Amino acid sequence: MSTSTVTADSLQKRGPSTGFEPETVPYGVVLGCPRSGTTFLSRVLNTIPEFESITGTLLPVAIPHVVHRDLPNDVYDALTVGFERALDAYIHSGRYHNRAMAVKKWLDVPSGVGDLYRALTGPRPLPTRLIYKEPFLSMAPQFVLDALPDARIVYIYRDGRDVANSLVRTYDVLTDERLTHLRGSEMRLGRPYDHRYVPWWVEPGDENAFMDATPYGRAIWMWTFVMETCDSVFNRPDVKATENVLFVRYESFVSTPREVGHDIVEHLGGQPTRATKRFLSNAHTSSIGKHESRESREVDQAEAIAADMLKQYGYL
Repeated sequence: MSTSTVTADSLQKRGPSTGFEPETVPYGVVLGCPRSGTTFLSRVLNTIPEFESITGTLLPVAIPHVVHRDLPNDVYDALTVGFERALDAYIHSGRYHNRAMAVKKWLDVPSGVGDLYRALTGPRPLPTRLIYKEPFLSMAPQFVLDALPDARIVYIYRDGRDVANSLVRTYDVLTDERLTHLRGSEMRLGRPYDHRYVPWWVEPGDENAFMDATPYGRAIWMWTFVMETCDSVFNRPDVKATENVLFVRYESFVSTPREVGHDIVEHLGGQPTRATKRFLSNAHTSSIGKHESRESREVDQAEAIAADMLKQYGYL
C-alpha cells in the first residue's frame, strides 16, 4: 500500500539547492510510527548530560504529510531549510538557555557540584548533540535526510498489531467521526469520500477497502505505509553506506534495555550514565503482544492488511 503522490526515488533527487550555515551542534532524530516507543527513548536520551532531546514542537506535524505532494523544488527546499533553521534557533534561544531549564537538567541527571554551579550562574553550554523526536517524521524519512544530511537517526519499529492496538486504545484514531475532518495528526490531507475523507497515504483504488476496515485495521494500514516508506528510504545502499541510521526493534529494546540502550547512545556519540542505566531499568515487556486481547476476527483482518511488512520484519 504505497502512495502514488511522490516516490522515494523522486524525493531522493530533491533537497536544498543552495547551502546554508554550518550546524553549530550535531543533530539527531528519533522517529518511528506513533506508539512505537519514541517517547520512552527520548527520555532515556535526556539522561545524558551532554545531550538535549526535545519532543516535536518546532516542526508542524502537517509538514511530513505535505512533503509528499508534488511540491515545486523551491517550496520543498524552503521547508527543509526551515526545519534545520528551527533547530538551530532553538539551541540559541532563551528557551534552551533558560536557567531553570539548566537546573532541571542537572536535577534529572546530577553530574557534580561544579556542573550545578554552572547551571545556577552561567550560560548553559551547548549540547554535544541536539536530538529531535517526532514520530510522524517516519512518514517522510527522505525529508529528514534532505533537511539534516549529517544527522544521526534512530528508527524504532514495533509489531504493527500492537502499534494499532495502542493507537486505537490510547487515541481513538481513524474512527468514522475522526475521518470527517482533516485536523488529526494521522491525516492532515485526504480525499473526499461521502461525508468522510480517505487519508492521503491510502493508495488510490483502495478507498473502499480502507473504509470497510475497523479503526484497528485502518491504524495498521498507516503503520504499513510508515514501514514501507522507511524501509524503502533507509535501506537504500547510499543511505546504508553512511551508517547514520540505526534500526531499533522495540521488542528487543524493552527485553534487553541496557544492551540496546548502550548501542543507541553510542550511535548518537555519547556514553550511558548511571542515570541512563537506572532509567532503562524501567523498561518492561508487558506491552508486547497486547493485540492478542482483541477479537481474532479483527486481528486476522489486520494481519491480512499488513501481511508483507509483518512477515518481512519477523512478526508473522
